[in-house]
Amino acid sequence: MDACFERLPPPVTRPRGTTPAPASTAAGVDAGLERSLAAMAMFAGVDATSRARLARDATIRRLAAGEALWMAGQRADHLTLVGRGIIQVEQMTVHGEGFVVGLFGVDDSIGLPTVLERGRYRSDAVALTADSEVLRIRAEPVLAALAESPALAMAVNRALVRHSGVLRAKIEIVTAGSVPRRLAALFLHLIARFGEDLGAEGVRLGIGLTREQIGRYVSTRVETVSRILSRWQKAGWLRSGRGTIDVLRVDMLQRILDV
Repeated sequence: MDACFERLPPPVTRPRGTTPAPASTAAGVDAGLERSLAAMAMFAGVDATSRARLARDATIRRLAAGEALWMAGQRADHLTLVGRGIIQVEQMTVHGEGFVVGLFGVDDSIGLPTVLERGRYRSDAVALTADSEVLRIRAEPVLAALAESPALAMAVNRALVRHSGVLRAKIEIVTAGSVPRRLAALFLHLIARFGEDLGAEGVRLGIGLTREQIGRYVSTRVETVSRILSRWQKAGWLRSGRGTIDVLRVDMLQRILDV
């Protein structure tokens, strides 16, 4: 098996009913949390006083690869934004198979529609990358402040638009047509969102996706994914590393979609 498609570490498990302690806890107004809020695109237009108020109800949580941020059925009682790394949201089908809803990266808000409706999550959220970090703000103070702060309401609207974009991208990928077209659409999406430009060497994806995960994302069998990716690697379009995939021929992936 290629290094870039090694299995991720098993999910970090804890006794049922326990909640992992956050890496830092807001006590009063934490200057570090205020800076974290200010750095988030969502809060770019929110005034310092409002950010300080939100910081009182904020915590930062760090997750290892494979660690669950939340599981389906938990109450959506926090606004959650990604500060570092990538979080995968996955839902189980009625047949017990995993279905990847989307991949959320830096500045993305995860599960925001469920938070706004004060509901329970219907999907699991799991850290895809090591040393992932999320900023969590208690939902009730945020929801209560929406009516009083037009800037905060606009920030939430921007986050909703961004959230919808991630979900819309997933729909575009699974409806792209044949499996090669779906895979090409997935890689181009990942390049646009998470790619590191290597110049003449192409683009690097620092995402340790397994072939099983890729198959769930494009809704196809892992054997089909393995066959197509192996063919692309032999053709020199992809190069695998430990926890990375270098896309050497972005133009060939685009050509697949353009045909």
